Amino acid sequence: MKSAAAQGMSRRSFLKGAGVGAAGLLGAAAIGGCAGQASGASASKESWDQETDVIVVGTGAAGVAAAMTALEAGCEVVMIEKEKLAGGITSVCEQYCAFDSSLHLPQNFDDVEDSAELMLEDALRVSNGTADEALAKIYCDDSANCLNWMIEHGCEFKGSLRVSDGRHGQGKYITATAGELTAKLLPAIEAAGGSVLTETPLTDIVRDEESGRVTGVVCSDEGTRIKARKGVVICTGPWSDDEVLIPRHMKPVPSLVSECASTLSAFGMPYGPYTGEAIRAAQRKGAAVRHMEYIMFDPYYSVPEVMADKVAPAGLTRAVNQILISPEGRRFTDEGKSRGAIALDIIDLPGNTYYPVVDGRHLPDPTGSTKFSVEQLDEFVAGGYMVRSDTLEGLASEMERVFGTPKDAVLAEIERYNGFCATGVDEDFGKDPHHMTPIDQAPFYAGPAETCRDMYTHGGLETDAEARVVDLDGVAIPGLYAAGMCTGGPLGEITISGNWQTSAIAFGRIAGKNVAAESVA
Repeated sequence: MKSAAAQGMSRRSFLKGAGVGAAGLLGAAAIGGCAGQASGASASKESWDQETDVIVVGTGAAGVAAAMTALEAGCEVVMIEKEKLAGGITSVCEQYCAFDSSLHLPQNFDDVEDSAELMLEDALRVSNGTADEALAKIYCDDSANCLNWMIEHGCEFKGSLRVSDGRHGQGKYITATAGELTAKLLPAIEAAGGSVLTETPLTDIVRDEESGRVTGVVCSDEGTRIKARKGVVICTGPWSDDEVLIPRHMKPVPSLVSECASTLSAFGMPYGPYTGEAIRAAQRKGAAVRHMEYIMFDPYYSVPEVMADKVAPAGLTRAVNQILISPEGRRFTDEGKSRGAIALDIIDLPGNTYYPVVDGRHLPDPTGSTKFSVEQLDEFVAGGYMVRSDTLEGLASEMERVFGTPKDAVLAEIERYNGFCATGVDEDFGKDPHHMTPIDQAPFYAGPAETCRDMYTHGGLETDAEARVVDLDGVAIPGLYAAGMCTGGPLGEITISGNWQTSAIAFGRIAGKNVAAESVA
């Protein structure tokens, strides 16, 4: 893949200007299993291998929200998942933005309050005005109810909020364990009578030619046909690895980003491949798409040669009060703004590389922003992946020796930043004072990182406020719903981490409620 630099364009203009921009038992009426039977009669449009009320495609945040809501409304539900393991990226996620919940956790700063109105204001600001305000308002207003719904279904949260990127000191809720939502909801869905079929990829959507209604799906390698008596809900998440949609809507990413994206898969985490076959299937049936040009990068991972050893030390923290240093030894961004915006600044750096610096204030971090213990960090230092010192001068010297960052520039920049922290005014980047604490407590650590992964596409199927997929004329397609990151509109080009999970739950629940209310076909 050719880099943007090789094509003679600014990395920022290419990314921003061009918008680069991711088993249980069936009900009594079910006939056979999706992955196991494909009758010869299934070639007939009117024949089906299996029937249910509602089909949910995808098992992440939006999928479990839609499925559980439909089940609780009395529907039979089948979930299909293309991967061997259910849950998608939600199975490792822990952050959920909400202005409140039944837990009523206090904010981290005495002068900070939160509200649905402020949450919406921040979402629109961070998206540079590209998020659909009406759709964003729905999930912001419903965010507390979304967390309460999670709690009612057994999800647990930590007892303190983590200060959120892109906001003015407000915090976000952190689950007790990563992947709490799908870990609790998927077994609950099966216990309630729902069916979760893994290794069952969607291959097509069935739409009746006469009525225009979506009546089912074709799935699995065998071409199994499942009828949906009420409707189909698409919840397949981002599509940043799709070999058809990415070239169609986006330009190539810088080479180092591509290298990091591929080496990250060595960790065995659910980082894809994120593909958009469900979006393409819906398009073939007349569905409109929106915001296909928006994709957000995650800036907090290591460099390829380090990740090839399954080590990501510089991803130790996403704390907004750290300091980020360029290869020239300078700060280059407001470390408290949204991670997607930070990623765009990193893309402009030489080699796309930067150096997060943390101190003893982060170790341990009670909010959970720090990902590793001191003992683990010291192992990274011993392995040559990071540097450590008990003095700032010593850290600057080590950074110059190992990474080539100029000692005097690094030391001067940290001291300048510490001065801003003392006055509460960031004269260089306007960082919110809530996000500013000096780098002055030993031990001090630093290590290389870069904008690693084109993680989240923010576009997809166009939906209305009722989570109904619409056609090119804006008319809802009967029996077809969608929620989460396979849709476009609610998030815009950049979002605050945690918003996409909350948005997925909000619209997943809306889709589940509305599909359950459909008449039986």
